[in-house]
Amino acid sequence: MKMKKAFTLVSGFAFLAVTTAVPVLAEDGKQDDIVILYTNDVHCGIDDSIGYDGLALYQREMEAEHSHVILADAGDALQGGNIANLSQGSAIVDLMNLVGYDVAVPGNHEFDYGVDVLAQRAAELDCGYISCNFMRTDTDSLIYEPYKIIDCGAVQIGFVGAVTPQTFASSNPKYFRNEAGDYIYSFCEQENRLCDVIQQSVDSVRAEGADYVILLAHLGEHDVDEQWSAVTVAGATTGIDAVIDGHSHETTPALHIPNRDGADVVITQTGTRLANIGKMTISQDGIQTELIESVPAPDSVYGFDPETWAEAEDRPGRFIDTIVNEKIRAIKASLEDYLSEECGSTDFELLHSDAQTGGRLVRSRETNLSDLCVDIIRSTCQTEVSFVNGGSLRSGLRAGTITRGDVLSLFPYDNKLVSARMTGQQLLDGLEFAVRIFPGESGGFLAVSGIEFTIDEGIESSVTLDEYSRFTGVAGEYRVKNVKVNGEPLDPDRLYTVSAIDYLLEDGGDGFPFSGNCEIYAVSDALYYDVIQRSISAFPDGKVPEAYRNPAGFGRITVINSKSGGETDKPADTQTSPTQTVPQTNANSGSNAGKTGTAGAPETGDAEKIPLLILLCSGAAYMALLTRKRQMR
Repeated sequence: MKMKKAFTLVSGFAFLAVTTAVPVLAEDGKQDDIVILYTNDVHCGIDDSIGYDGLALYQREMEAEHSHVILADAGDALQGGNIANLSQGSAIVDLMNLVGYDVAVPGNHEFDYGVDVLAQRAAELDCGYISCNFMRTDTDSLIYEPYKIIDCGAVQIGFVGAVTPQTFASSNPKYFRNEAGDYIYSFCEQENRLCDVIQQSVDSVRAEGADYVILLAHLGEHDVDEQWSAVTVAGATTGIDAVIDGHSHETTPALHIPNRDGADVVITQTGTRLANIGKMTISQDGIQTELIESVPAPDSVYGFDPETWAEAEDRPGRFIDTIVNEKIRAIKASLEDYLSEECGSTDFELLHSDAQTGGRLVRSRETNLSDLCVDIIRSTCQTEVSFVNGGSLRSGLRAGTITRGDVLSLFPYDNKLVSARMTGQQLLDGLEFAVRIFPGESGGFLAVSGIEFTIDEGIESSVTLDEYSRFTGVAGEYRVKNVKVNGEPLDPDRLYTVSAIDYLLEDGGDGFPFSGNCEIYAVSDALYYDVIQRSISAFPDGKVPEAYRNPAGFGRITVINSKSGGETDKPADTQTSPTQTVPQTNANSGSNAGKTGTAGAPETGDAEKIPLLILLCSGAAYMALLTRKRQMR
């Protein structure tokens, strides 16, 4: 049955849905519509919520019902957990291949291991990556194909890939520069360039015969740079039927935006860590989108071998594909001994996110976790001031035993600690840059030690940026006020000693104005991950001090003129001189002194075993599982 092109999109299923199986009569009785399943920002959530094993089962169910099923990923799959970080994403690529993705776009965190490593992962990923806006500046050549057309019988579906230019700042900027410090890669960050390049690819894929065009994007809708948001792109272009989005971790069943000609474009995003599966259905009635929050047990009419699906042992009520689940368990088992080593404990939770909303608190406010981490930096480096960006803290610490794996999940990057001298004005500019998106989430929001300050939310940010999202100045009144350093008012002309991770002070991470503008006088040999682990172990009885119990931290950051009403005050149980509770740790000593590579890499000897163990879960074993799965489908 040939479908007619529908220019007005319909989203009759714009809600979170728990679906039930629709029986089919026989192979030739399948529904002749097109189903696009999609994920975004999985961040190594391989068996969280639905999990890759649940996704694989749902994909099989949809293939039993529909003639054409496509699986797409909108980025940030290869980073975000120990399995991903210790294998630099290769273990995740193995799982994505086993599940059977058809099209994917890289997210900003796909670049966290460097462009060269990503090139290896892209070659290993069966479907590869598409992106119309990632290119070399010296050759003006694209790194990946700009789009991909998938044949669905009488209908051709064109996918155009795009990744946010914020990648320059939100991944590590050093990966995109040469030894002279010049940028040799581009994400089409120049004004209006992103929309122009996307439009060119949309026009090209239409010219090649695509009946529908889906923008597979890692751009985000809100709390991102507006000029590069999915909302802006959808409104400034024509010919895009729908946007499958990622980056901002939003749960968006359907957001309708009129394009440049007034036609409707639906934007959709699944949240993060496989909390939902996105489902887009293309039929004669147009396009419908919904989010699937629970995978049903397979209907008996599917004829699935009962050994190929089950209820997850560790996730009651969750149905999974046993083939993919076997792969996940094998990978996790290969790392269990290394990651389960204990380094301390805590009697209370150290907060990263809001359990109810999923909001990443460390990206918009002070928490006890962020205070602990930044206090460790200051105590280790013995500086007047320290700070750490919320985006570098990837998980919290639950009450109970703290393991090596917990610390590595908290801070999975291979950063070192750096000490520098900078003026009070530079400090002030850095703080102002950090709160430019407040109260929205920003990976550049800073936790501070040795500093107290106030955010005036009633003042709109006037921070100016260049095309690489780097700070260039403040055009109006500062939002940051009443800054005190160790109890004394900030002196703009005085030099202060400051410590932070190298990402912020040396690499220009998140776009901060410190790189090349301050005097670096010390760089640790140890990785920050190791410093955190040793510091926790050095606490009395290896226990996080009671001073850090308050989830809101020590009240170093206050807010006035809040648009949500009221002001924030310091917590009632604020402790004084909290850094006195943090033991000093020599940043230049420890098991990883002088080493480079993945954060928290095992000791010499162990470091060689971990990749081998992961590879043992690949190769022949992987091919056997893949062959078995294909036979079952």
